[in-house]
Amino acid sequence: MLATGSKSLTNYRLSIRYDADGLSFSVLNALDGSTVQSDRFPISKPSVASDVLRQALRKPYLMDYRFQSVEFVTDALSTIVPLEQFNKSDMLAFYRLCFPSQQASVADMQYQILSSLEAVMIFCLDQDILRIVQECYPDVKVCCTDAMQLEHFADLQEKRPAPEDVEQRDTYVCFKAKRFFVAVFRRNKLLYAGSQDADNDNDRTFLLLGIWKALEMNAQRDICHLEGASKELRNTIGEYILNIE
Repeated sequence: MLATGSKSLTNYRLSIRYDADGLSFSVLNALDGSTVQSDRFPISKPSVASDVLRQALRKPYLMDYRFQSVEFVTDALSTIVPLEQFNKSDMLAFYRLCFPSQQASVADMQYQILSSLEAVMIFCLDQDILRIVQECYPDVKVCCTDAMQLEHFADLQEKRPAPEDVEQRDTYVCFKAKRFFVAVFRRNKLLYAGSQDADNDNDRTFLLLGIWKALEMNAQRDICHLEGASKELRNTIGEYILNIE
């Protein structure tokens, strides 16, 4: 059933965020982005996600609004390809190449075009989850947390002074509880972006240094910017990477 409330169509938007621990619903003021109402629905295991989502979408307060827009943001693992090389028919094969342990089908594959970076983010969203949301909100915009994080990093990079060394690269890393996202730039040009599962500091350090080595980063010249890193993790990474901000 479509959500049809009495409140103004232009004053509100709905943001639904889906991660490994649950669903978050936020009713936002479309004019200033402030939160009008929010709710959290824990998910104990992936198999119950569909049921939790159905119950959440039946909450009476959602019927009080007619939303200007609805976005569904997933915290799924992602990878990125240059826009000029993107082909929908190749998404599943490329995703499986990057994440061989992840189960995914053609119907689960989603993408988000980042035109300012001339790139496309590829990620996975269970088709049943998307269908349930579209039953209520047919025009829902599906987004990826990593794409939003990448745009944030791109904005930070753009604001940095141009380095004297034209080969200097900046690596941006955002650590979360069970995974982290990495993006590498050289003079505002995106060179690499992707996410990795990691729920402890040993894995975080090992995987980050693996990416650093694979990209042939220069420990003396290149810079690593860390977000969400504990003091202990920052110190450990600092044993291998000289320039940390």
